[in-house]
Amino acid sequence: MDISKWFPSLPTGIDGKTLHPDRISTLQKILTEEFGESVSIEFVERLRSKKNIVIHLKIQAEKSIDVVAKLFVVDKFEIELRILQSSWEKSLAVPEVFRAEKGVILMDFISGNLLVDILNQSFNPDFVDMLAEWYYNYHSALKIIKGDPRLRNFIHHNGQIYGVDFEESRSDDWMLDIGGTAASLLDTNPIFDIRKRRLCWRFLERYLALTGQKRNEEIDLNFIETVANILKQTSTWRNDSDILNLSKNVRQNGIPTD
Repeated sequence: MDISKWFPSLPTGIDGKTLHPDRISTLQKILTEEFGESVSIEFVERLRSKKNIVIHLKIQAEKSIDVVAKLFVVDKFEIELRILQSSWEKSLAVPEVFRAEKGVILMDFISGNLLVDILNQSFNPDFVDMLAEWYYNYHSALKIIKGDPRLRNFIHHNGQIYGVDFEESRSDDWMLDIGGTAASLLDTNPIFDIRKRRLCWRFLERYLALTGQKRNEEIDLNFIETVANILKQTSTWRNDSDILNLSKNVRQNGIPTD
């Protein structure tokens, strides 16, 4: 197996940093050790990732297997690996790590639909309830936040929601995850749709109920401010004036449901 033919040039992250060439040889070594010398690659697809190189591979060993390899451009390999392993040990819904070494993590491929697409098409409140439960379990088990709450980092598979991408996990305020997820819901098409605004408040209420809390004026104001702040951050990295205007609107008028 010569994996280098799938990488005619070294890929870069969105920020322009080039992947270290050793990551490619490390991935080949991991695949061979995990699946045997006869392993071959049938298909490679690059998945969306802001900073690192994440690829979906279909490999042929004794049978055809789908896996995901995350090749780190930025130095957060240890954080991601630790969070994935700790989450799996605590029975949280995350991909299983098969093997990891020198800036490369090989893990299970979670098939299914991105949660952002499901919500943008169905507006089904059952899915925000499930996501609130995922966050409650994650926060309770690990005592940290996920740190990258974009809805594209959640996959619905076999009636369950799985989280992916944990390199930004850290100790911080739970509202950054909950408000950040609401911001992600509002800034994707259809942007600021009234059905989505209602889902945002339901999401907050469901999470609070799981923690034994209820909405109050202080929590509502914190939620609105967090959503506005994260929308502003998103507008910067997207260079999107519409999202910036949305941030200003939320900060001034809140998230109305009528």
